[in-house]
Amino acid sequence: MTSTTPLLQVREVVKDFGGVRAVDHCSFDVMPGTVTGLIGPNGAGKTTLFNLISGALPLTSGRILCDGRDITGLRLHQTFALGIVRTFQIPREFQRLTVLENLAVVPANQRGERMWAAWLTPWTVAHEERRIEAKALEVLEFVNLAHLADEYAGNLSTGQKKLLELARTLMAEPRLVLLDEPGAGVNRTLLNSLADNIQRASAERGVTFLLIEHDMDLVTRLCNPVIVMADGVVIAEGSPRQIQRDPGVLEAYLGGMVGGAA
Repeated sequence: MTSTTPLLQVREVVKDFGGVRAVDHCSFDVMPGTVTGLIGPNGAGKTTLFNLISGALPLTSGRILCDGRDITGLRLHQTFALGIVRTFQIPREFQRLTVLENLAVVPANQRGERMWAAWLTPWTVAHEERRIEAKALEVLEFVNLAHLADEYAGNLSTGQKKLLELARTLMAEPRLVLLDEPGAGVNRTLLNSLADNIQRASAERGVTFLLIEHDMDLVTRLCNPVIVMADGVVIAEGSPRQIQRDPGVLEAYLGGMVGGAA
């Protein structure tokens, strides 16, 4: 049964940088289990909004709620603990760790991080490490990267690194993933694989996605609904078909964008 209660609620959110207003009284909902698109021209305020939701930046005013809980003012580690995970347009993998090791470091509060536990209860540390490794291998299998488990992450292609970022978010067992331009710099073959995995994670694992993307083909394939921002303001929201036909959106944004990146 589909929930009618939003997982994420953004309410009259404002962010000022000195005399510049980057986000201007933004309000929208993200429903659980959806892949919601957030689109708009460069400088629209999309990435700033991601930083506000995730706790990387403080709000000037407004409120953000997750599952009815006010998370306004929480820091990154606190929103992460609530299951809100974000990725970046430029992947931030640990280049000198293997693909498998990049996933193994994700779970928080591991026993092996405590020196006394490694000395006094090495068997529990070993058991936990085996459990985490098994989970990491399962996630890598899910995103079709298992064959690269022992490869150094720095040697991956851009598309493979985007898949690795998705895998790292899934290791955190997230409720909400903020995906920042997952299609940027990815060839079509790996882009199709990435899109398939996002759809599967939503359908099979119940993960909710809020996705910034300039590739309108990818947005149309993945996202419903789509939220449009321009100059820090939400100007439209609806299905991809409705957005593509909205006169205000066409005037502000889509006229120079349909079918490609901007």
